[in-house]
Amino acid sequence: MACLDTSILVDLSRKGDTELRRRAREKVKSLVSAGDPLMTTLFNVAELWVGVERASERDKEESAVAAVLEPLVILDFDERAARTFARVLASRLDEGRHVGDMDALIGSVALASGQSIVTRNSKHFDGIPGLRVETY
Repeated sequence: MACLDTSILVDLSRKGDTELRRRAREKVKSLVSAGDPLMTTLFNVAELWVGVERASERDKEESAVAAVLEPLVILDFDERAARTFARVLASRLDEGRHVGDMDALIGSVALASGQSIVTRNSKHFDGIPGLRVETY
């Protein structure tokens, strides 16, 4: 099962035939072929909406976000994810290591839901114990 990070969602919604778009589409195609339901988190959705807010062509960006999110299951931040987040962040702080709060939240939701995270930026999720990270 696969939780799509913001990087792959952005790459999927790119215009044209770019290398990143091709790689993202191939990864999604392989996940779907394997029978993996495609998911993302509310935090990834929020990050996409930041892009809409900053876009010069807001209507086009809003349509692109709606299209990329339409087939996905959106995972909630529930009590289990909150406890996972607390363990992840406390562990990182105890080690004197930093992890971005948004990435820790995204990783915690994926981990609590039994999902791997699919991202182009695997280093954002380094040090989240037990989280399976897939790149493309």
